[in-house]
Amino acid sequence: MQIRTFQISVLILILFAIVCTRIPLFNYLGFEFSALTVLLAGYISGILTLALWRQTNPECKSDVWRFIGRSAAASSILLAIPFIISLANALFVKNCSIGGGAKLYALTVIPGVFFSISFALLVGIVFGRWRKTIFTVIYIFILFHILVVTLIRPQVFAFNPIIGFFPGFTYDETLQVTQRLLTYRLATLAAAGCFAAGSVWLWQIHQNKKETVHAIRSALPIVELVVIAVLAPVVVIIFALSDNLGFSSSEKFIRQKLAGNYKTTHFEIIYSAGSITRERIEQIGMLHEFYFDKISHGMNIHSQERIVSFLYASPEQKGRLIGAVNTEIAKPWLRQMHINLSGFESSLKHEMVHVLATEFGWSPLKIAPNSGLVEGIAMAMGRTSMIEEPLDRAAALVFASGVHPNLKSLFTLTGFVQANPSISYTLAGSFCRFLIDSFGIDQFKRLYAGGDFKNIYQRDLKSLLMEWQISVKNIHLDYADSIKAAYFFRRPSIFGKECARVIANSNTETREHLIHHDFEKALVSAEQSLRLSKTPEAVSQKAAALFEMRRFKDYIEFVNLQFRDTTIGYALLAFHLRLGDAYWALDSLAQARQEYEVMSRIHLNSSYEEACILRLETLKNSQEHGELLVCFAYSMEDTTRIARLERLTSPIARYLLAREYVAKQRFAESARILESVGPMESKTLEYFRLHRLGKVWFELQEFEKAKTAFAQSLPIVPNTFLQLETTEWIERCEWMRN
Repeated sequence: MQIRTFQISVLILILFAIVCTRIPLFNYLGFEFSALTVLLAGYISGILTLALWRQTNPECKSDVWRFIGRSAAASSILLAIPFIISLANALFVKNCSIGGGAKLYALTVIPGVFFSISFALLVGIVFGRWRKTIFTVIYIFILFHILVVTLIRPQVFAFNPIIGFFPGFTYDETLQVTQRLLTYRLATLAAAGCFAAGSVWLWQIHQNKKETVHAIRSALPIVELVVIAVLAPVVVIIFALSDNLGFSSSEKFIRQKLAGNYKTTHFEIIYSAGSITRERIEQIGMLHEFYFDKISHGMNIHSQERIVSFLYASPEQKGRLIGAVNTEIAKPWLRQMHINLSGFESSLKHEMVHVLATEFGWSPLKIAPNSGLVEGIAMAMGRTSMIEEPLDRAAALVFASGVHPNLKSLFTLTGFVQANPSISYTLAGSFCRFLIDSFGIDQFKRLYAGGDFKNIYQRDLKSLLMEWQISVKNIHLDYADSIKAAYFFRRPSIFGKECARVIANSNTETREHLIHHDFEKALVSAEQSLRLSKTPEAVSQKAAALFEMRRFKDYIEFVNLQFRDTTIGYALLAFHLRLGDAYWALDSLAQARQEYEVMSRIHLNSSYEEACILRLETLKNSQEHGELLVCFAYSMEDTTRIARLERLTSPIARYLLAREYVAKQRFAESARILESVGPMESKTLEYFRLHRLGKVWFELQEFEKAKTAFAQSLPIVPNTFLQLETTEWIERCEWMRN
């Protein structure tokens, strides 16, 4: 019986490992494979331990310890099976860090399985019947801890004695958890040791009760007590210091760490004290209230319960406290939003919709039954996409990019996450906007609350999708749009990338070198990443390092070579701007102008559009373009750049100086300059001048002047997205004024 049980366990793990070799992201030795393996191997090892214990008849406690050793040895053989198969699969599937994968396998799988063995033995000793059932229930209960923690607390991650680390369902590819996981796994092994020693002690007590009335006295387990006395404090201390060690993150702990608190009528804003001035937090509070009023009206709701908005000083701070380093999140059922301060203006409205939609949400969590509707309504109420395009036009670009997403699957439980997020969010948002515009918000609220497409709209999902798709595909797009579409949407999801976690971590390291101006190390790091896999991020980082080192000829040669690579060239569209700067630095002005014009025709986003038009206008000025090149292209301290610009007199130089003053919050000086340099010769640049002037007046709380500037910019707005954005600024001015 023992041999048969062991053989079945071996067979199951062999089949499991072979299946994993056919599934992207799980087909190489990495975090995802290890996490999935420990779930199955831990359960199998526990069941095997119970089966072996049933057939064991120990005569003394040393026999029990020997049994634990044999169970651990048998489980070690089982653990070797998926490890060896995954390792062998490296011959067929690229594995960028076998050493790192092996380390994660050891930290994730081995402690989890030993923990499972120890508490399985405890179950076997305590319970005489239904042992496997009881073990299964406890096993599920321990895993259920992950769901409980991530639902009732702000954090999206969870440390768990079986699986080790659960990163959450966010889309951050970087995974830098090894040090914390090592510490946590020491606690896991300590807990396993306590269970094992406690099991031996209980067995001896049970045996002595059968033999003598002096059982308790004769059952004093010196060795077991020593083991528990040494290991139990480790478990208790780590549990008590869980928040401080980064294993958990309670709301109280986050509030203490951030320390800043500001309340408005409908919001409590928790922010990193010292990172925001009082005036700025007041403006942020007013923006919260503005969006609350706008969204509540658009969704026809009347919410009064206060929302808690957490603003983190940096992605790193957010990552430490709740996970989700670069991903903004909301927990609607907790009425919480968690946003990085650097990007809160672009994310606040989206996350607020998630929370306010709880007024008509489905299930105890007050959200829709699938991610397509959850994210779709948040995009739909914002009316714009992630790529500075109106939703419908962005959806048209998705279809023009050549990708073919399964539209129906976007509105299933798991289908939404299978595509690249930019595609899923864009299409779901556009379709939800179509439903709201065609049938009204109240009908959509019924759908969000768990209703059925057929019952609510008298048409099935397929026919609704077809009608929406026809309307979207009728939107006119030109050749430049097709290039832009490929740039934004022809990107693989994490399931379609090679060594996604390893490369993301490598690119993060390169990014840190670039931030700290250590360009030599950045170049080496980027080249290491490129040797693993050629990704747009690594190419961009190597190019940035070459440019910052002023190796302009090398930069031009490298970038042009990448443009000719059909597998990646479409993703490097933004390189035209810096390529122009490199040509300019080498005094090849005609080629520089050509690159800027190429970039300008694409209309990638407003930042690049402004950058291109500024450079093109500068090249018309033969007197100052050399000085301005230094300000455009070279890294320098802000004070140095301001000092250089203050010596120049051209309209472009004055415009750039006004931008620098804004960054230093010298708003009055910026407004004076922006008023004095206009109107600009280029209509596009004039739009940006007026738009920036409006923002500066808004910062100075001159809302009527701000509204006037925004209104003057509307007739010359370059595209529909900026028209929508400018219109919203006018609405903000009117709301603030009233």
